[in-house]
Amino acid sequence: MTKIRVAIIGIGSCAKSLAEGVQYYNENPEDKIGLMYPDIGGYTTHDIEFVLGFDVDRRKVNKPLTEALRAKPNCAMDHVAEILESGNNSPGCVEKGAMVYSGPELDGVAPHMLDYPEDVSFRTGADTAKSYPEIVDLIKKHRVDVIINYLPVGSEKATKYYLDAALEAGVHFVNCIPTIIGTKDTMEYEQKFIDKGLTIVGSDMRSAWGASRMSEVLQGAMLDSGLLVTQHIQTNMAAGSTQGQEHIRTGRTANCDFLNMAKTERLHNKHISKENVLKGQNIVRDESVSGMTLFAGPSLTVQQKPGGTYIGSDNKIANFDIVAYGFAGARYEMTARLSVQDSPNSGGVVISAIRFCKVASEMGIVGFLRGPSAWTQKTPPLQLRTEDAKYECDSLARRNLTDLTRSQLKINNPKAKDLPYTFQATQTDYE
Repeated sequence: MTKIRVAIIGIGSCAKSLAEGVQYYNENPEDKIGLMYPDIGGYTTHDIEFVLGFDVDRRKVNKPLTEALRAKPNCAMDHVAEILESGNNSPGCVEKGAMVYSGPELDGVAPHMLDYPEDVSFRTGADTAKSYPEIVDLIKKHRVDVIINYLPVGSEKATKYYLDAALEAGVHFVNCIPTIIGTKDTMEYEQKFIDKGLTIVGSDMRSAWGASRMSEVLQGAMLDSGLLVTQHIQTNMAAGSTQGQEHIRTGRTANCDFLNMAKTERLHNKHISKENVLKGQNIVRDESVSGMTLFAGPSLTVQQKPGGTYIGSDNKIANFDIVAYGFAGARYEMTARLSVQDSPNSGGVVISAIRFCKVASEMGIVGFLRGPSAWTQKTPPLQLRTEDAKYECDSLARRNLTDLTRSQLKINNPKAKDLPYTFQATQTDYE
């Protein structure tokens, strides 16, 4: 099999964890812990190669990708001692000579990010951005198979810019942020990907085992037990230490993802997407959410006090408070706390999404991959029960068609408007 050649938009902490994670499993082939799917259609981690990057930070642009992945303000844990280039039996997964190029800022950099200390936030002022034709040419020149969108939350215009570039270059797309989450936008872009014979996974990456996965499983399990969930509140904050840095005796500042979401204007779609997870399990079971208290707070951004050494934290904490009623009116209450390393949690699902795109395309499937999107994203085009999403992924990993994927075979000339959708609003239920 040929390598799956991957380009990354946004060389942040998530990109760092993903690339280092691939190398880690290449170096330790006997270790399968953390991999949902060691093999997808014959593709393993050894078949993923990162060949191109785009960013706007002057510490990353015009740098080798191996160097940019560890440039500030990235703060994810180190999974390997050194990020290696591939080739000559190397376990590295970054193509020899792979570079990061300057993309357009558009709405990718929130103004308030430039007010935070340099070590924990963005610094623009890189070379003049490549033009749109130049970006398309770079994608083609590097023979990219899949593009990963790791732009900051709120990058609506920038996401559509790169989606259009991917379509023009004929490349599959994994949309890891909450953009194109409304049904109208999703359907329009799906038709474009169908017309080009391409696959797409989206939108808004859910961690391998994070707040969204935990909320979905708890909500679904309670409903399947016949309970009525009247309150499900999920709050998230960045706090604590990045793994491997616990010995550093100072406070911590949130990572770039949380700092970016410190202003409400960056949060709107993220809030919608988080709440889609909570109510999604009701929707697929035809259970009403009217009058219920379902709320997912996207982020509580914490910072160190002025002075001292600023250190970004990749540790994320989610708190859950659930109230339900069961047998003959009996009341249930549950509180839980989950602490995770945020960026590796992303790598744990994106490493699968990349291979799902490649395998599906080889099978002749086009458009949004509904199973992988429901399994790896908060706001897929079609919400599914957890077990149904897993079934779709298991089948695709074995290269088996299902009723969902069969309807999306290119030879059947699918139309987005005729494919199954779960309606997704462009506002929260509280607006």
